[in-house]
Amino acid sequence: MAILSLAFLSAEVPAGRQEASAFLARATFGPTEEGIDHLIGLGSYDEWIEEQFALPPTFHMDWILSHARGVNGVGDLADHPGQWDRYSDALGTMQLHAWWDIVVHSDDQLRQRVAFALSELFVISKYGPLLNFPDARISFYDTLVRHAFDNFETLLRAVTYHPAMGKYLSYLGNARAGVFGAHPDENYAREVMQLFTIGLYRLRPDGTKVLDENGSPIHTYSQEDVTEMARVFTGLSDDNGHIEAEAAFSSHHSRTAPMRPFSGYHDRGSKRILGHTLPAGQGTRRDIRQALRILVRHPNTAPFVARHLIQRLVTSNPSPQYIERVSRVFENNGEGVRGDMKAVIRAVLLDPEALHGRREFPETFGKLREPLLYISHLLRAFHARNGYHYLEQEGKRLYRYRSFNLEETGFLKQEGPLSALTVFNYFSPEDAPTALRKRGLAAPEMTVYGKQGIDDVLMGIIHKNGFIYELMDLHADLRIGKIERWMKRKQFRRALSYLNTLLCAGTLSTESEQTILDYLERVASRKSPEKLARHLIGLVITSPDYALQR
Repeated sequence: MAILSLAFLSAEVPAGRQEASAFLARATFGPTEEGIDHLIGLGSYDEWIEEQFALPPTFHMDWILSHARGVNGVGDLADHPGQWDRYSDALGTMQLHAWWDIVVHSDDQLRQRVAFALSELFVISKYGPLLNFPDARISFYDTLVRHAFDNFETLLRAVTYHPAMGKYLSYLGNARAGVFGAHPDENYAREVMQLFTIGLYRLRPDGTKVLDENGSPIHTYSQEDVTEMARVFTGLSDDNGHIEAEAAFSSHHSRTAPMRPFSGYHDRGSKRILGHTLPAGQGTRRDIRQALRILVRHPNTAPFVARHLIQRLVTSNPSPQYIERVSRVFENNGEGVRGDMKAVIRAVLLDPEALHGRREFPETFGKLREPLLYISHLLRAFHARNGYHYLEQEGKRLYRYRSFNLEETGFLKQEGPLSALTVFNYFSPEDAPTALRKRGLAAPEMTVYGKQGIDDVLMGIIHKNGFIYELMDLHADLRIGKIERWMKRKQFRRALSYLNTLLCAGTLSTESEQTILDYLERVASRKSPEKLARHLIGLVITSPDYALQR
């Protein structure tokens, strides 16, 4: 895409509050009234994005270290990192406490939103070998936060060298054939191609599959490529002074510092990968650098990454033209740079299909909101106040801090940050119920909902019922005074119009509006303004109009 085209996209301005709300639903963890006002005041989507690019990152590890005080009665965790080992379970819940606090309250919303999207591409999880190592998981997530706006190759390299990924996909302590086993571990070698960069099948720049003469998709790599790629990732182990099979993760430093090469364990023979030859005699770092560059420059990577970011931020069924426009920006940011994430993010959010898709493609545009995004928007929209959380060991309070206490993922349909059950994420990009699949449509997020959906959880949080607030020990006091005042004055239409913009970006249907208004009129005399306000918010946020982000 030419520089002129990028400049044209940058010239887009929000036409009103509903358009601003729709944009912020894609670029943040949920619009707020103040956020909409700010964007309208700027008068430019691009200026808002540049403002976000300039903000310093909010790191989860910093949050942990500033809140975990008095661990084991010795001192603050920041001064005694060895306490990670002894209190991994308790500190593990802090990973979720930190994540929720940051996504609801941090200013660097775009960076955090992109980092979450990247965590669904470069998947690690607490379920598996990282269960007892929260510091490794937190450090990995911060790696995504740190590099969210960098070059994709820089990001991929940081992911590759992180010990959490090494442990999760079992190439940490991976050695050349004959040292610890008959051949090197192939786990990361396969997933870095299949899931992180080029995918299973050859793609055109618009994301459509290239077919052979029989109409079948053509594979991007072979088992031989996996075998050769596995030889690249030999000789890496945690920075603990020695290499061992399935390294022990024996210190906080070894779990959070980039892995380092051990030359005696690296396969120094020549390697043939995806038609490219890596010369013999190279060390681990050079082999990895060249192998990752092959993947980043592969023609599949641009449309593969473009589709992922579009699906996670904007719409589940982007047109081939939308994917190709973003893909071209990945290939060249207008200045000859490939993989410029800032340019790619801007292209994703400012594409005409992103900004006008709900009018131009009403049958296919939009995406089902993920469970986490329902909750984060609810908490942000109503400035939810969290309560004090205490960590206790053997009846002694070690520290306290404010938290929503959202440390369970079960009632959020098993979706939590870095909590996918497999490396394939919570869902795959082409997932859809049979009825939609027959129409050629994807709805990945529906995989995590099941029959019950998320309505019961939402209504529980909104109404502060005992199951959510007492059983789950949740602390989330929604600020709904403005809605209450409108309910007291019976200004139902005004309140509904406000929520339609704030929550639904103006997509609430006429039928839904009338149904909600009829209900309010019918029960107004029997319920307090507070109850009416909570009912109204619940009815809007559990509506099918809200479920589909458009």
